[in-house]
Amino acid sequence: MFDVRDIKKSIDSKIVKKIFGNKTNANLFLQKLNLPKESNPYDKIVKIWNYEAHKGIIREMFKELPKFTSGIEGERSLQILLEEWEKLGLGEVKWPFSQGAFDEFVQKINGDNRFSRLQKDEQVKEAAVRYRRIKEINTVRNDFIETLLFLKHEDLIPTLSHTRGVDFFINGISYDQKVAKSPTNEFKKQYGNQWKRVALENPAEVAKYLYQYQDEGRFGASPRLFVVYLDEGITPVQIKHIIDKAPIRTPLEITFSYQHKSLGRITYKTFCFIILLTNDL
Repeated sequence: MFDVRDIKKSIDSKIVKKIFGNKTNANLFLQKLNLPKESNPYDKIVKIWNYEAHKGIIREMFKELPKFTSGIEGERSLQILLEEWEKLGLGEVKWPFSQGAFDEFVQKINGDNRFSRLQKDEQVKEAAVRYRRIKEINTVRNDFIETLLFLKHEDLIPTLSHTRGVDFFINGISYDQKVAKSPTNEFKKQYGNQWKRVALENPAEVAKYLYQYQDEGRFGASPRLFVVYLDEGITPVQIKHIIDKAPIRTPLEITFSYQHKSLGRITYKTFCFIILLTNDL
């Protein structure tokens, strides 16, 4: 089991830094409490921390960020980006190559003797455009989803800058938001033509597969909030409607085993929330 800290009960400087991201934000928080600027504001916040009294201030600070504005405008922005993708004729919205595998991708193209050098140049150019646009789509979509969750759940405290592994705290517990384009190929293979029915009837099984078959380079067993596509072509309006109806109160308890390359198979226990995006709801 991982180490879970409930910031309703206590907090340390490491978690304070995750919430505020930098000393500027931390000192701004102190300023809103009519306290002086500190050379080490993180330790000061640890000493005065009061969850119920301070969560509202942090939420108001989040509303002042460009990220919140982006999230509020996300429905329209995401629709525009998806329409542009379609007009450019880029096909299915999926990665042209794995993140960090550009060199391998180019070597594969260079080794394909069916195409001329100019044709290979065009393939690389299109792949680069697809990659950049997917990164932009994902950023807008993630901000949109996080903002919808923020507006829905008054006990959600978002981090004020990007922090790997933590996007927000729900009821005092840290969660990392993960958006998945499917419940994994392994899940679909296991349940065949009934995979979607199984997913809708047993979301915890979907979460188990997402943990169990995650990439080892980004492995984590900490609490997550999964948003999972079961269908293609889910519109921003549908995303908003589904998240508005999704219960985000009691997390699912998940037990999964993971086959590490060097450590072997290890069993983990964690918990998560999961939201399924489908045309069937």
